[in-house]
Amino acid sequence: MDIMNKFNKAIDLLKTKYLMRFKQKTFVGNNYKINYLLEKNSKSNDLLIVFSACTKLGQKARYNYIRTLDEFKCNKLFILDDFGFDGRGAYYLGKDKDFKIEEDVRALIKKIGEEVNPKNEIYIGSSKGGYSALYFGLERKNSHIITGAPQYNLGDYLNLPNHQNIMKYIMGDCSDESINKLNNLMKDKLISNKDNNNSIYIHYSTEEETYDSDIKPLLDQMKNINLKVNHDKREYSSHAELTLFFPGYIKSMVNKIIER
Repeated sequence: MDIMNKFNKAIDLLKTKYLMRFKQKTFVGNNYKINYLLEKNSKSNDLLIVFSACTKLGQKARYNYIRTLDEFKCNKLFILDDFGFDGRGAYYLGKDKDFKIEEDVRALIKKIGEEVNPKNEIYIGSSKGGYSALYFGLERKNSHIITGAPQYNLGDYLNLPNHQNIMKYIMGDCSDESINKLNNLMKDKLISNKDNNNSIYIHYSTEEETYDSDIKPLLDQMKNINLKVNHDKREYSSHAELTLFFPGYIKSMVNKIIER
């Protein structure tokens, strides 16, 4: 199983590098340039919008779940988060508190939505990408959001020693004020969009290290405001194992949502 997983990851990497070199497009926003891949299908009424997770230290950002979604013949928008101090991402938010990356990503999604005019918008991502799928997907009425182990208390998470450079890029510092602002982003997003009739599909493990700090508070908040949530609860021990279990959940939920 480990050998097969490594093989699949190698194939994923090769395909992603090819697409980034020959198929990648750039949306010129008001403040930032947003790199993306777009697959259109004129016969489909569905649009998948996929966000990237953090890569390992020393690796530049890349697109996620391209091969996972190969079998689905629909419109697909993969958005790259290659900002940040080392090009590994800024949670699609901004730099030095400007939150202008967020505005330009939103403009890109709006543009593609107007071109495709989908019946279903399906937001997908894991970890950082899962946070972003929720963050942008909640704003859209009647959207579907497939998220894997997203962060919730983002300020606390980015104040951990290995993540503080991301916080400094987004907020300019690691002050208590910055931590609190980031902690409240998702809570405020959930509350302000609670009447948007979103369908949320969330995959997580109760045994991994971010469950108590992020996933459980998120689940509690979604329950408190009566959001529609489908749970895929597992018991693996590490956040890193998300990549082994989440792709299958993506496929099963996309199959449930889209028009074949």
